[in-house]
Amino acid sequence: MVDRSRSGLRCRSVRYVNSPQGALPRFTRGTIRYEMENLGRRLVFVDWDHGISVPVFPDEIEVLGQEGRLETR
Repeated sequence: MVDRSRSGLRCRSVRYVNSPQGALPRFTRGTIRYEMENLGRRLVFVDWDHGISVPVFPDEIEVLGQEGRLETR
């Protein structure tokens, strides 16, 4: 099932992620498109600012606040 509740929120990567579309360096920013469960794992699909769109695991990103600052909980 596709979850769009965080669609449009800004995020950034918290570690280096190697993907089939290329490297995703730490602190790369992007916009969440949607989230979904796949084989018992949660995936977050993100449109990254440097032009690639790849899924990441929730622990590989930080969700940012309205102005692009880290969101506090």
